[in-house]
Amino acid sequence: MRKSTLSMFGSEWFGISISTLALAQVYILAFGESGSIVFRYAAESFSLLGIAIFVVIFSIWVYRGIVMRDHVFSHWNNLTRLSFTALIPITCFVGNYQLIYFFGLTPSTAALSIIDYYGNYLLALILGILLGYRLYTKEINPREMNYAIVIPPLAIGTSIFLAGPLMAFYGGVEAQTMYFLVLMALGIFFFLYIFIGSLALAGHVSTKVRDTLPTTMLPVGISSLIIINLFSISGFGTIDHISLAFSSVELLSVILWGFEVWNFLVVVILIFTHPVRGTLGIWAYGFPLGLFATSTIKLLTFTGFYALLWVYILIAVILNILWVYAWINTGVIFVGMHKSEIGEREAKPDLPVRR
Repeated sequence: MRKSTLSMFGSEWFGISISTLALAQVYILAFGESGSIVFRYAAESFSLLGIAIFVVIFSIWVYRGIVMRDHVFSHWNNLTRLSFTALIPITCFVGNYQLIYFFGLTPSTAALSIIDYYGNYLLALILGILLGYRLYTKEINPREMNYAIVIPPLAIGTSIFLAGPLMAFYGGVEAQTMYFLVLMALGIFFFLYIFIGSLALAGHVSTKVRDTLPTTMLPVGISSLIIINLFSISGFGTIDHISLAFSSVELLSVILWGFEVWNFLVVVILIFTHPVRGTLGIWAYGFPLGLFATSTIKLLTFTGFYALLWVYILIAVILNILWVYAWINTGVIFVGMHKSEIGEREAKPDLPVRR
């Protein structure tokens, strides 16, 4: 692989793996609601595919950093690339949770999972701190102020996916520690979203950068993740004399879900009226929709409001369509990279002029 091609493999490529895991999550929910083994097989296939894609992209990304050390700071100097790096802990949290869902836990896999949990929780926290530092100190290009910058706050909140099964497996002090970290994560990503999300909205409104429009789906994911955290925390019961009542969770969740619906409809209209092509940014649609589907099913479970099932089906259909559409666009990018490499190989250096 030529350096010109290798240099293109930045952190934004992780969007492919997390969107594929989001599609797997939609089929996990479908299996839970219908019991159809077909949905389970589809979920398992997409989950393993998403993890495999992550391993490949992560390997290329690390190799790029080793071979092209001068490009390492491209992530530090660009807020968007720095923010997309936070997709690494998100993928690890969600991918590990899905592996537990399909294959269960043993003492050895639980030990590996808890290392994954604490390691990626720390990574998500560090990336959030680095983003905050850069926001205060960097001379910011207006094009960098898009909703990608909410990904680091979002990352630490996704630890709830892995915390639930691990708390149930270990119990005791381990469960208390993770419960404290989950509550802390909820506070971090909720309040950071309020402030950083405001900056991102102002950036989108003022710059109108077309390539970053898909990131406008991310607020749907933030609201969904708050709902998922609230329902999960209330399901943990009383730990360390701390508990959350189901009635309060239902009220807050319906309010938050209303914002999700508004934002979802706005972005769907944007998709049809301002389609984005030939950019990896399209993968930004995937993960928020997976979270939206999850929060919708959780709300259906606790409220019994049957109309929510049709909303989930609509989300699932749109996510499947966008996943295929994103692959078509990624194929266009791959073709362009291939043609560029061929052009570089066939290019001949200019001959010296004879006098």
